[in-house]
Amino acid sequence: MPAAPSTLSSRLQTLVKGPQFVWWLGHVTLLICAGFYMPYWLTFNYKAGSHWYARAFLGAIVSYGVVVYKSFPEIKFEAQFLQSFLVEENVQYFLMAIFWWRSTPMLAPLLPYAIFAFFNALNYMRSNLLPVIFPTPAAGTADAKASHASNISRKIQVWTEKNHSNAMALVAYIEVVGVMGSLILGAITFQSSFFSPIVYANFLRFRYFFSVHTRAAFSVIRARTDALVVGNPKVPPKAVQAYEILRGAIIRFGMAAVQQPTADHAQ
Repeated sequence: MPAAPSTLSSRLQTLVKGPQFVWWLGHVTLLICAGFYMPYWLTFNYKAGSHWYARAFLGAIVSYGVVVYKSFPEIKFEAQFLQSFLVEENVQYFLMAIFWWRSTPMLAPLLPYAIFAFFNALNYMRSNLLPVIFPTPAAGTADAKASHASNISRKIQVWTEKNHSNAMALVAYIEVVGVMGSLILGAITFQSSFFSPIVYANFLRFRYFFSVHTRAAFSVIRARTDALVVGNPKVPPKAVQAYEILRGAIIRFGMAAVQQPTADHAQ
């Protein structure tokens, strides 16, 4: 690995020229704007804070756009390419970010992106920013600031590795219950488009194949719902039958042919 430039200014100039820095800025923009949007949501003043909501998703569009561009530098209008392109996980999140950007502001769709952004921003700071600002000193020399930065880096790594799986599980529950629930409620109360749950259902179908956490969330939700409806003698038989028909329709839709990837890798 080549030696780092000698001055902080030159090291930072080298850092900011890379597309990964733009990717990081998108995540940071998302987190800051989501933070500014929260007070509006907490005070039920959604429309007044819509500009922060839109800016947050612009940050997501930038971050996922960088990942998509690096993964697919050349777009080919061929059936095989488009199939692999459209089922790629980061492409899905990129397209959904564009969809949310132009949709009625809701907190639930913002939360999964914010969680992803938080972990990605932390990891970038650990692996890129801290080494540039506090480079490893030459052999045989001591630097208290570099040593402190190294300790912070190790703590960030330990914390992210410890909490990443739980965070991804939380994302799955938010996506399955929180986002879809908000969209259905919004459609029923005419606060959002009836088209939105249909679009998001297709996204969840892909998500089911991509993420073990999403599959686990669906399994837990189905088990609990079955216990409340099918296993409950107080529920009328016709209601149980209607539930089973609806459950079967959802399963058939979810099991429609999708090219199944092997692991989670959302950025």
